[in-house]
Amino acid sequence: MTPAAPQPTEIKLSDDRILRIVWSDGHISRFSLQYFRDQCPCAGCQGESDIFGEVRMPVQLPVTKPGKYDLKHLAPVGNYAIAAVWGDGHDTGIYSWEHLLTMEDQQGGDKTAADSSRDG
Repeated sequence: MTPAAPQPTEIKLSDDRILRIVWSDGHISRFSLQYFRDQCPCAGCQGESDIFGEVRMPVQLPVTKPGKYDLKHLAPVGNYAIAAVWGDGHDTGIYSWEHLLTMEDQQGGDKTAADSSRDG
């Protein structure tokens, strides 16, 4: 029997603009807001597949909009994800728990055990 995937028990934005997620298995993920936004899983950011499986990337202008990395709000999406609203109005990214764990692995997350004396 496969163990259940961990679920977030706390999601908090620190004063130094690091998104901190405490998981049910005790490990902690940390994402800078820039990394979190750059990993937005929506089709507008990551592209989408056509009927032949080819990923079509959206046209990206080499201009950074004001507020792009300013996280305004996080909202739960069912029991499987969170949706982010950014200062530039972008709000279509739904970050599933699985996607967050993949992001952690891709950035070389430390998977430290929760320690409230160190991570306030």
